[in-house]
Amino acid sequence: MLQTRRATMHLGSVFILLVVAVVAESCDSETHYIKDGKCCKMCEPGKMMKETVNCEDPLCLDCADGEYQENYTKESLCKRQPRCDSNLNLQTPVRSKTQRSLCVCKPNHHCSSQSCDSCVKNRVCKAGERVSKPASENNDVECTPCPNGTFSEAESAAICKPWTLCDSGFKEVVPGTSTSDRECEEQSQKLAIVIPLVLIALLLVVVGCLGFVYYRRGKTGSTSFVKMAHEICDNRNTPQPIEDIVHVEIEPEPELPAPNQPQEDTDEDILKNEEPLLPGISEKGQPVIQDNSKSLLLSEAETEPGSFQVRL
Repeated sequence: MLQTRRATMHLGSVFILLVVAVVAESCDSETHYIKDGKCCKMCEPGKMMKETVNCEDPLCLDCADGEYQENYTKESLCKRQPRCDSNLNLQTPVRSKTQRSLCVCKPNHHCSSQSCDSCVKNRVCKAGERVSKPASENNDVECTPCPNGTFSEAESAAICKPWTLCDSGFKEVVPGTSTSDRECEEQSQKLAIVIPLVLIALLLVVVGCLGFVYYRRGKTGSTSFVKMAHEICDNRNTPQPIEDIVHVEIEPEPELPAPNQPQEDTDEDILKNEEPLLPGISEKGQPVIQDNSKSLLLSEAETEPGSFQVRL
């Protein structure tokens, strides 16, 4: 009887072991766990286990904000997300409840070291340069000057644009630089205005010179065109000698006769009678008569027009 009971207990233990082995083989170790010979269900990522009254269907709750759970779990608490310090130019990306959210640099910043404990601002490529290599998480921006014949106007330009080419009929008015484009201007429009104005001005000068020649000479038969143009247009400001304009003749004063000799009346004496003669006494006691009147006779010169003769 005792042996029979022992045999029965042995068979029961073997059965239990066989059942546990079968349950263990059918229970997924990633999503389930074994408890009291049962295959119990774990909470999925992003959740925590609140109650385990029924391990085959436990009560699971979502992780709170700032917490996460990246694997299936039977834990009753979620893990905390790392804190990102904005004073170090760090920021937290979109929070996830299923995985750990690493701190990242603010826009236009990169990590100051491989551990990325802080971030620094990216370099800004100035006008006249282009971005040859953009910034990465751990590396700064690389800038390259624009080559000759190209330019960039704005900061952080991706490319350098080529200068504008002045086509036929256009000319360069403003040269290109590394920060500005070349400016071109159409030549025909400007020449169409300038050339007629120059021709009209020259024509007016020629007509004015010819009119002045005719006015001064009265006729052009005795003087060649080249000589007239040279005299009037080129030398019109040169003053003419006074002898060509006014011919002055000064006649010598008539000698006075001796005081004791009789004088004959002349035409000039008749004119002089209009004014009284003032008597005087010389050093030798002889009477002296002084003529205080003068006559000025003007006559036109007979040689050239416009000249006159002064006779004293």
